[in-house]
Parts: sequence; structure tokens; C-alpha cells
Amino acid sequence: MLTHRGTVELHTERLRLRRYALSDAQDMFEHYAADPRVTRFLTWPPYEDLAQVRLFLEARLQDYAQDTVYNWAIEYGGQMIGSISVTKLDESNACCEVGYCIGFAFWNRGIVSEALATVLRFLFDEVGMRRVVAQHDAENPASGRVMLHCGMTCEGRLREHYLRADRTVSDALIYGILRSEFKANTGGLL
Repeated sequence: MLTHRGTVELHTERLRLRRYALSDAQDMFEHYAADPRVTRFLTWPPYEDLAQVRLFLEARLQDYAQDTVYNWAIEYGGQMIGSISVTKLDESNACCEVGYCIGFAFWNRGIVSEALATVLRFLFDEVGMRRVVAQHDAENPASGRVMLHCGMTCEGRLREHYLRADRTVSDALIYGILRSEFKANTGGLL
């Protein structure tokens, strides 16, 4: 049985993982939501204006009323630069899927690996997940390296799985990690 805690604030040496706030709109728009370099591997197109970002944030704030919702803003250096979330929850099997996204200017700094390892530790130790999976567009190998760095194992390829926002199709690679593996590996980072 899972012990849901909702989106509680988590900290690392460099990061603050916290709930979204309406005041994040400008940072979110500037750092990643409107950047096609970031969204090209995602299923949603770049946001066109701040109004779209505000609508997104308002919906996420309402979601926080449920303790089964896990949506963190990634804050680095006082700026909201990305997000990491539980995107699918399988309560009966104590499994979930996580997804993340971060501003282009912050790629290749180990920030997402740090955030993912922290979220994995929380999901296993505090919530009681047995298994966590993540997947990425096959044409975005950097995301796979993040997953591997955090101790996840590539479990397979899902052919023509993603319909990107630009209507092109791509394969996805799926990674997984078990609580027992995470404990043995300490998440690769922590």
C-alpha cells in the first residue's frame, strides 16, 4: 500500500523541488515552455504566450488538492528552470512513471540527474513505490543518459510510440528501476 504525501518540497545541495506558483509563469515561459529546442522531443508544442503558461499553472495548482499528485517545479539559483512529475500512477501495482523537462540553458549540468535521483528516493522511501519507469524520445539520447546515471535500466523500445507536437512519430525507449535496485545503487548520485 502506498503512503501518498503529495508534492512536498525536496532539497538537494543545488536544487529546490517545490510546488508550482503563479509567479513561475515568466521563468517557465522564458526558460523552457516557449523554446522549440526543449519541446521538440515532447508531446506538446511551444507555448505562444504567458497567458497559456498561466492557464497551465492554474490547473496544476488545483491538482495539488489531491495527495496523489506529484508535480515539482525545479528551482535553481532562485529561478524556476524546469519540472519533474509523476505522469502515470498505478496504485494497485505500486508503480509510476516520471517525466521531466528543463530549460536549454541548463542542459548538461547534471541538474536533471540530481532532480530525478531525489524524486526516486522520495518515491521509494516515502511513498513506497515498488517500481518507477521513465521513457524518452529515441532521438534524445541525453535523456536516456540521465536515466542510466540514476541507476535505471533500459527495458525496451516502443516502436512509433510518440506522436510529437509537430505530428512526426518517433520510437520511445523505456527505462525502469526497482526499489531494491535503487537501495543497492543509492540512485547513482546520492
